[in-house]
Amino acid sequence: MSIDPSATVKTDQKRSSNTKKCILDAAENLFADCGFHGTSLRDITTLSGVRISLCYYHFGSKNNILQAVVDRRAEEHIQGMLGSLRHSLAAHGHNPLPVTVLIEAYLRPCLERHQCHGPGWRSYIRLLAHLASESASSDYQKEFVIYDAVNQAFLTEFKRALPDADDSDIHWGFYFLQTANINILLDTQLLERQSDGCYSAGDIDDTVQRMQRFFSGGFTPM
Repeated sequence: MSIDPSATVKTDQKRSSNTKKCILDAAENLFADCGFHGTSLRDITTLSGVRISLCYYHFGSKNNILQAVVDRRAEEHIQGMLGSLRHSLAAHGHNPLPVTVLIEAYLRPCLERHQCHGPGWRSYIRLLAHLASESASSDYQKEFVIYDAVNQAFLTEFKRALPDADDSDIHWGFYFLQTANINILLDTQLLERQSDGCYSAGDIDDTVQRMQRFFSGGFTPM
């Protein structure tokens, strides 16, 4: 009985794909919990159950694993955020959007993936928050630049929404909005601790509404 070479190739490809997925799933979880420098290749292989030699074979280095983790979900997340913006523009006849609508269009896709799309997406969004909060001198923040186009698209719409605002007010307002969002996505639980559990950033609708009220004034001069 002859063996079909194509079947062998397909089996090997499937095994290779499963191995890479196990590595990336483990790395995503560990990078989100412990950060890049707090995670070793040994940690990744222990959690994934994959030999360290296979990690090197498939990815070559821990930096390459990080890049692969970021890239794996990037297109879906980028399109989700840009889709949120496009949907809001379409609903307003492509006219300049109210600032409160822009704030929600920016926040909601991140908060929903963080809260509602399962542990894999929660880890991924937390990882992005870690990368966004890193010093500019970090040797691995470059993996995050793929999201610069999203930020520029929102900045463009904030400028359209506020044509009389100073450019510095737009950039500072967006920066403060981003940093508040990063704090929530890092799961710092700061609000929960300070309020003795009375309030939680886990309520997406409440969080969006409060951030709309608070930050809408941050884009206009004092």
